[in-house]
Amino acid sequence: MRALLFDLDGTLTRSAGAGARALGKALGARLRATEELRKMRLDGMTDRAIARALLAAERGTEPAKVVEEEIDHVLEQYLVNLERECAAKSYEAIPGVAAVLDRLCARNDVLLGLCTGNLERGAQLKLACTGLWERFRFGGYGSDAEPRPEIVRTAWKRAEALGAKEGLVIGDTPRDILAAHEAGLPACGVATGRWSVHDLSVHGAEVVLADWSDPDRASSLLLGALR
Repeated sequence: MRALLFDLDGTLTRSAGAGARALGKALGARLRATEELRKMRLDGMTDRAIARALLAAERGTEPAKVVEEEIDHVLEQYLVNLERECAAKSYEAIPGVAAVLDRLCARNDVLLGLCTGNLERGAQLKLACTGLWERFRFGGYGSDAEPRPEIVRTAWKRAEALGAKEGLVIGDTPRDILAAHEAGLPACGVATGRWSVHDLSVHGAEVVLADWSDPDRASSLLLGALR
């Protein structure tokens, strides 16, 4: 049984900045944090790490010194705003990915899970509004841990509990690949986000896909032998 552990933003879904808008509103009048958000590349980061970095910028302090309760409050407000974005259908599935997931769901030797820096509620909101949420049985989320490798480990433990004997992490950023390897799992890079096939290859992905446009080929590679 192979567990396929999917990243979310840029891998399964895309939007025109809906997550950043929701987070910007959650920051309220924190002007320095808002300015920092405009400069940040959020790809592959966890929700909690993003909020921590923004609040550290606002305070002019080290991220480790940010009060956890303040992070919690910002993330609570972020989810409120994200729900509004999702209600307005600000997210859409990456072209072709639904067909790939349908093929994989039809197999009895595959477990589909999530491995994302999104909070679990945020992942549910984004995937529900794109019609993809019900395809996933379990996951590892940014609400389970802040460091990305720990999220991978959590997802893998849950996959093992469901009978998985091998796993593959699928994501669109080098951070996804590095976190998978640090957690002891192979990775598939998919160039549906900001990063190219070349970028993902040089960061050590065992499998690389340009996109989800060929469901048969994508499924075959995800289920094939891993170097």
